[in-house]
Amino acid sequence: MTKLMTAAALAATLFIAPAAAAPSYGESMTAAGKAFQSEDWPALNDALDAAQEARPYSLYAYRNRILARMLDGRNDDALALAEKAAARGLVLDLAGHPAFEDLAALPGFAAVAGRMESNAAPVGAPQAVRAFEDSELLPEAIAFGRKGALYIGGVRNGAILSAAKKASSLSTLATAPGGVFDLEARDRTIWAAVNNQLAYEGASGETPFAAIMVFDAKSGDTLRDIRIVEENALLGDLEVAKDGAAYASDSITPRLFRLAPSGDVPEVFIEDPRFVNLQGLALDEANNRLFVADYLAGIFVVDLASGEVRALRNDADAHLGGVDGLYYEKGALIGVQNGTTPQRIVQLSLDENAAAVTQLVVLHQGIEGWSEPTHGALRDGAFHYIATSNWPAYNDDGSVKDGARLEPLRIMTAPLDLR
Repeated sequence: MTKLMTAAALAATLFIAPAAAAPSYGESMTAAGKAFQSEDWPALNDALDAAQEARPYSLYAYRNRILARMLDGRNDDALALAEKAAARGLVLDLAGHPAFEDLAALPGFAAVAGRMESNAAPVGAPQAVRAFEDSELLPEAIAFGRKGALYIGGVRNGAILSAAKKASSLSTLATAPGGVFDLEARDRTIWAAVNNQLAYEGASGETPFAAIMVFDAKSGDTLRDIRIVEENALLGDLEVAKDGAAYASDSITPRLFRLAPSGDVPEVFIEDPRFVNLQGLALDEANNRLFVADYLAGIFVVDLASGEVRALRNDADAHLGGVDGLYYEKGALIGVQNGTTPQRIVQLSLDENAAAVTQLVVLHQGIEGWSEPTHGALRDGAFHYIATSNWPAYNDDGSVKDGARLEPLRIMTAPLDLR
């Protein structure tokens, strides 16, 4: 009898059907749309929960999950989700549907609304602000070079501008054949992530490309122009190691490229089904790892030797999405979180194994004079960042939106306390 049971159990094990793959975000949102139209509220909740699994930090999915809870009569669950967003320092637009009016009438919602209102208040004050009159650059990239020289890259016109440490004006060092999305200063060279698309005004009629380019830091001469000629490639961030290897994130087709030292072809280094919209990179050479920010999926760490990709655990129960620029220093990450409301500069503490985020501290938030902060650079124990990219003022073709206001280029500074 025992042998028969064992054989039966073995047979059952052998013929277990494989688990169905989790639905993609697109599939889940399509299912959510159908459920909403048919007023199948339980199915709507299931579909939106699956969408959130695929994109853990999508605030669009999160807001709609609150709505779906209310439509399904799960008022306490809806309130709990809103409370969690408020506890994470976020502000959500909970209006536009009668169910949100019902949410606002719930006992306990006034406290959530009050918390969100306080979340919108400015935090911190820049210790130093460096301003330049240039307002039409659409500046996305910043780097510091030898003797404190400042370099700024413009998306709209491909300009790479420079200024001496205490200079009050910028001069053109070079002009790239596409928008400059990131800069890295290495020795006597300037590396750039360049794309002739997305708000680059010279893109019309050109074959789309992304490129890693290298310029002489003194003359501005082009030393290397290494292109990825693909319509669905856009390099959002760039890191250059001491040995000359370069890593770049692709924001459109979410993947990581690696350019070998002295190489002439960027190779796809990492692809991962969890990637959605890659942005900032932060290289930790001492531990041979690369931190990667994904706008919708959070923050990952890549072991550069093995290629293993791990999502950082969220032990802080913080919102880890919406990070554009990302930087590593002394066991912590600094992020420019411009994909949230409010926008903010955050410091993320890591555990000793860099496996988890243990704390999120807001350094700056909603500072007067901001117009979508983007990238920054670490220097002299502080974080210096572009406070006025002016991205909201531009159309995708690089033209200025009707009635938009362009702020002067402002570099703001957040002090750091890292030990």
